[in-house]
This record gives sequence, structure tokens and C-alpha cells, in this order.
Amino acid sequence: MSFRLDKIFTTVTSDPTRAGNYIEIEPCDALKPYIRCFWGSRYNRADFSVCENNKIWVIPDICMDIMVTGNQNFNSTGSYFCGINNFSYFADESDSFCFGIRFYAWSAVLFADEGMNGVLNAFLNADAYFSDFSRELNEKLFNAESIYERKAIAEKFLLRRLNTKRENFDIMNSLYFIINNNGNAGVAELSDYGVISKRQLERRFAEYTGVSPKQLINLIRYQLLWQDCLKGNFNVLDAVEKFGYYDQSHLIKEFKRFHGMSINNALENVSHFYNTKPRF
Repeated sequence: MSFRLDKIFTTVTSDPTRAGNYIEIEPCDALKPYIRCFWGSRYNRADFSVCENNKIWVIPDICMDIMVTGNQNFNSTGSYFCGINNFSYFADESDSFCFGIRFYAWSAVLFADEGMNGVLNAFLNADAYFSDFSRELNEKLFNAESIYERKAIAEKFLLRRLNTKRENFDIMNSLYFIINNNGNAGVAELSDYGVISKRQLERRFAEYTGVSPKQLINLIRYQLLWQDCLKGNFNVLDAVEKFGYYDQSHLIKEFKRFHGMSINNALENVSHFYNTKPRF
């Protein structure tokens, strides 16, 4: 592993304190550089019937996911691969069972059969990029007694598929530069920093992350901004300078473009857990 980007960058959801039926679990040490978390239904299989049906607000977290869902009433399962999203939406949690593997933007390709070209906003059968996933894991994950047992099953599969030889220095180097500069970077700067042409950089990003350098720069900046909003005592003018927005209006517009609502409205959903009153 040339860089441990997970040591300097993480991602958060629209409600990091979300409870109820949802839980996130850290991966084993060997997978921490690549897997953000395992997530899914908190309840054991015997308790699926008590799972509440609701909708959650999903924001761009710069991650990719394999998601396995199931319905106990029909004894059916399905597994899906979700690429990086650049917009927010409501997700329905009507299935009685759900389990997910959340990859960092730079790592899904290390487990997949092929490159990530074209996966932006994609929602596909998991087997399209992870052959035999459904056959090997769907039934095992559905029949497991707890999310911790599902985590152990998934980790065995992932450790077997991990191919660190596919890791690309240009991608990791560029991501380090973007993160280290709070998303305040341009494609030309990345090209100069990595001593690589802009055309080559575009191809690398498309193959390894499924998005362009400019798209990922904007998404990382948005995620870092959202994390600052959650820390409390948020000051929009300080954020304009820190993240390199043109002015306050530009910051507000860009945040709403990705989050789907204003900063004030976004914080209202989590403010009872955080000291998040913004200063505008």
C-alpha cells in the first residue's frame, strides 16, 4: 500500500448518528485501507420482522457499495453494486434485511473483475463487477444470525479477491494532493504535481474511480465541507477561504447541488446530536 489515505480522510453520511435498525461496523485491520465500513440491519435474523420501514436521505459519500437485500416473507435476496453518486436521494428501506460493503473511492477496483469506467451513479447487479458474488454470498449473508457473522463472511470473500497489484500510484498521489488541500485543487495542478498529462489523468480516474478528476475534486471538497458543518461553530466565511470557494454564494450553491438542501436544513436533521448552529 503506497498511501494510507484512510488515515487522513474518511466520509460521513447525511446523519452520522443514525440509530434504529442501521449500524456500521469497522472492517478487520487488513481491510481498513480499502473498506470504509460494513453496514446494514442491526437486528438478528430472528428479529427481521420487527424492522421498521422508512426512507433515508443518501448523500454523495465518495464511496462505492455492494448491497445485499432480502425479504423474509418471500425468502428472496438480491445483490447490487452502486458506484459513486454525485447527487442526493431518498432510499427506501422496505426490505426486511440489508447488508452492505462500503468501499473507498480508490479501492473498489482492487476487488473487482474489471475497471470502474462508467460506474458514476450506477446501480447494477453485483456480479457485473464481482463475479460469483451472488452465488457465493447471497444465501450465506441472508441466513447469517447477525451482522457480525455477515461481516466475517464478507471479509473472507474480500481478502481472497484483494489485488493490491492493481493499485495505481497516479491515483493515490492525486487523491493525497486533493485531500491535503481540502479539495481546493484544479486538474492542471494535479497534472503538475503528479508529472502526468491531463489526458492520462482523466483516463486513470475513469478506470480506477469511475469519475473525472474534476468531479472527484468537487465531491471531496463537498464531503470535507459537510464534515466541518457537523463539528459545531461552523462559520461560512471561514469555510469559503478554507475550501477555496469564490464567495459565500458559491459555497451555498455547491453544497445544495450535492446535498439537495441548504446547510441549515441539513443540520436540522442532526442538530440534536451536534452543536451545529451555523454562523452566516
